[in-house]
Amino acid sequence: MAKKIKFGTTKFEELPALLQINLDELENKKARLFPKGNSEHETSIVSIFLASLSAVKEYREELFKSVLGSKITTRNAKIHIYVEIQDGNKENRPDGLVIITSGKNPIIEWAGIIEAKVGNSNLEKEQIDSYADFADELGIKDIITISNQLVTTPRDSPIKLKRTSFKLYHWSWTYLKVIAQRLIKTNSIEDIDHEYILSELRKFFDNNTKLKNFISMGEKWKNNANDLHSHEEKQKIKLDILNNVIISYMQEEKDNSLQLTDKTQHYIELITKTNRTEEITKTLQDKKIICTKYMIDNNKNNTFNVEVDFKGLSIKCSTIVEIKKGKAQAQAQTTLLLKMLENESGYLDGIYINAIYIRNKCLSDKGESLSKLLYERNDITNTQYSILDKNLGDTVKYFEIYTKDIIGKRFHGNKTFIDDFENYSERFLNQVMEYIV
Repeated sequence: MAKKIKFGTTKFEELPALLQINLDELENKKARLFPKGNSEHETSIVSIFLASLSAVKEYREELFKSVLGSKITTRNAKIHIYVEIQDGNKENRPDGLVIITSGKNPIIEWAGIIEAKVGNSNLEKEQIDSYADFADELGIKDIITISNQLVTTPRDSPIKLKRTSFKLYHWSWTYLKVIAQRLIKTNSIEDIDHEYILSELRKFFDNNTKLKNFISMGEKWKNNANDLHSHEEKQKIKLDILNNVIISYMQEEKDNSLQLTDKTQHYIELITKTNRTEEITKTLQDKKIICTKYMIDNNKNNTFNVEVDFKGLSIKCSTIVEIKKGKAQAQAQTTLLLKMLENESGYLDGIYINAIYIRNKCLSDKGESLSKLLYERNDITNTQYSILDKNLGDTVKYFEIYTKDIIGKRFHGNKTFIDDFENYSERFLNQVMEYIV
């Protein structure tokens, strides 16, 4: 016979044993704010998300800040969200209408249309065009789309409209669930009940197979990657191959930043200087490589690169570290760097370091492994690290730290490429960037 609860004495952690079930079974029996399992209906999924957006102040502020700046956080700002608003002829029925008001006697400060897709359904240009007509009649100039497709920033869109008067923004479902979890992890939700709502929303997202991250480079990836591998470095790439590769890669590099944010305590952002499509096009045409830059925790001085080489079938992760401490000499600079990187991860031979001097001179392009440099540091008979040369200068301009993995046939797999891209990025973040101060 099961033991009885002794009120005021029995610990809550003893409850599974008292009920004669395990902790997972007990967790599965919890009352849920949202239905557990898969909702097949797009309308229900969107409605649950929009209702949560209305309920959790910090969540909506974070999301709307990504597209509108600080408008939603102004004094007395309130949000009003409606679903399936129809036009007069009932021909247009977007998924949502969002209104932001301010003041004691509410005045409309901003309004936008929401249109969402789930599963494999893609956003349709013709439908968004039609909704733009509906919005235009109301004086609305902003449309936010939501789908499983990823974009570089929420201010980008998978859809291109001819009219320039409209602004299109986009949230992926992965982005929405990662932001929810990040707010919970960083204790950014003031109200405990609102935190509960957001955690339940995240569970609802996680358990719904209609909402998914980027899991395949597409059926054309294998042939396209093979084609680029066989190209000469300066050989021009056909437009259709170029477009296929860019569309897939841009989604994967964004998804990687979201997965890294979700798996760690850090906020990882994808950083671009100009139009991302143009950036990738140039490096692919010129060198047959793509380089992605990530920033950690909004710190512009804390970044790392992931370089994908179609010719070498390799993935290289790298960062640059400058050590400027008084009149530190090259030997002392290197010792300080090694002190930062010394850890018990066990992955020392695969991490390489190179010392770059003034005018970008160095002993070799490869550098030396972290394990070898640590050995040299501990060798009392050694007077100079093997990456240093007094003839190149007294101080190191900067250090390059990198890992490089040649993945061969896995490069051409539409899923194995994603696995390696994300795994090597996470490894570099955990075993290098985590230790750099």
